[in-house]
Amino acid sequence: MAFDLYQLDSAEYEEAEELLDEYIEQVIHLFAESPEGQPYGEEQPDLGGWIGSFLSYGYRYEGFTLPHMTRANVDLVMDEILPRKITVMAASEAEDAVPELMAFWSFLQREYALENAGDILTYLTSIKHKFPQWMVDPARAGMAKGFMMGGMQAGFDMTTQEGITEFQMAYNSRLLAEQADSSFMGQLGGALNQLLSGGTTGLPANRKSKAKKQPNTKGFGGGGDAETGSKKKKKKR
Repeated sequence: MAFDLYQLDSAEYEEAEELLDEYIEQVIHLFAESPEGQPYGEEQPDLGGWIGSFLSYGYRYEGFTLPHMTRANVDLVMDEILPRKITVMAASEAEDAVPELMAFWSFLQREYALENAGDILTYLTSIKHKFPQWMVDPARAGMAKGFMMGGMQAGFDMTTQEGITEFQMAYNSRLLAEQADSSFMGQLGGALNQLLSGGTTGLPANRKSKAKKQPNTKGFGGGGDAETGSKKKKKKR
């Protein structure tokens, strides 16, 4: 039976969800056997991983299907969705992504004469050297990926459950410490320490009480405003 590239378009979403994994497997197989896929497969025996992620995330998050994908659709998947969802240990691990997708779209253009394939290939060519850096850009990462990247940058082995657990414990401990420092007791402790060292407390003064007259002596006391013991939080940009 011939492969139907349009089968997801003619199915209800729930039905398409059930068909999606098999659909992706079949189209990758066809690509691997094609004149475009065979040479690429000789260089990259593990071909198909990026194609699978591209199709799966594109459909499950945005409902994009191959026959109707536009350049703007592909840009959304490459520029936002994949960098937000997929974690790589280094930019070099994503260097084969765009070449694989370019070979795949060349196959689709020849085999199925997709209307937008040429425009999509032009776009993919333009991001070939940018995409690996997008994949390790913390600003593009989602919450889960940001956590993984934070652990890797802190030196934890985030490829194992033990490493993930260790980083989670360290991360939680740091959060608790930061919360304690910003609490009233933390501020009070800082004020007391400053008082014992001869500085001002940073606590609000009692405005109802009158100031005592100080003796006119030299060498004691200080003029000018003293710094408070508590720090202002930085405004989020």
